[in-house]
Amino acid sequence: MPPPMTTQALAKLLDSYLQDFEGQPGFWRGSRAEVPVFVFSDDEHDRLRLMAPIGIVEELDADLLHVLLQANYDRALDARYAMNGKELWSVVVHPLATLATDDLPNLFDQLVTLVKNTGSTFASTELVFQAPSTGLVLEADEDGEDEEGDEDDGDSADREERIDDEEDGDEGEARGR
Repeated sequence: MPPPMTTQALAKLLDSYLQDFEGQPGFWRGSRAEVPVFVFSDDEHDRLRLMAPIGIVEELDADLLHVLLQANYDRALDARYAMNGKELWSVVVHPLATLATDDLPNLFDQLVTLVKNTGSTFASTELVFQAPSTGLVLEADEDGEDEEGDEDDGDSADREERIDDEEDGDEGEARGR
């Protein structure tokens, strides 16, 4: 079994994966494929965090948040969308001690791919998990009660149509589909 990854060991590896690499133990920055990347590590808490800025979200709307959360569920592997205020980031969080040296290039690639695919596929890899339909509805009426007869068939386009219809006040038609 290989020795656990540490901040000191990580520091020796990062210049192999990042251009314009600089920093100090526990915080580094550089770039990969022309995307700025920040690396944080903490031995005491056994955490590694890779971050790449995507941009500022001027208007937070439900449709964008839905797309980002859905992508985190089915199109993002280790890289995920995260927000800090109105800043949108691509982030990878991993236990530091169990990080294998061979995993680093893949994690950096997913981080950068998610940045570059924002606005198109919103994916960090080519893998997309297709969730089975459960029929579970997590939406609630305005009065707080669960909607009846609204089944999720697993089709995201249909879900988006239902959301659009509900926003337009056409709830009865949306439920009847």
